[in-house]
Amino acid sequence: MAESLFNHHARQHGLEIKAHSSGTDAIFGNSATDLASEVLADRGIDLKDHRAQQLTSDQIAGSQIVIAMTRQHETAIAKEDQLARSRTFLTGEISRIGSQIGPLKSQNLEDWLQVLNEARGGHMTTGRLRDEIADPWGQPRDIYEQTAKRLEGHIIHLVRLLSDDQRSNA
Repeated sequence: MAESLFNHHARQHGLEIKAHSSGTDAIFGNSATDLASEVLADRGIDLKDHRAQQLTSDQIAGSQIVIAMTRQHETAIAKEDQLARSRTFLTGEISRIGSQIGPLKSQNLEDWLQVLNEARGGHMTTGRLRDEIADPWGQPRDIYEQTAKRLEGHIIHLVRLLSDDQRSNA
């Protein structure tokens, strides 16, 4: 859901960054769950072509930003690629720290991420439990709805931090 939500909102804001989702325990080729598809369809987003893929060190190395849903995922990313630590953030963490630091504006993305990383005080994450977003897999539809709502709030905020559109969240 995060990949599709990010790409949807990035397109709407004219942002030329594209998200690619991979799982630390993904079963390659699986489609999105019916509930994820339904919840995003309600938002005008089609998941019919989504296929799961396993996270690889090449994907991590080739990513400008690595966004993890949980601290467990973040640890798995660090085990794959220690060099990615400074550009790996929890979903809520990048939104929260980005609000403190301010938008990208004319800065280089790498420089902006370095400032965000330094704001964590040298730790891989100062992420709080509320910065994590649990996988709703196996849960009822209302949990999928809550997850999508949280993801979308963080994603809209991140897209606005990365784009020229600095309006407040609606």
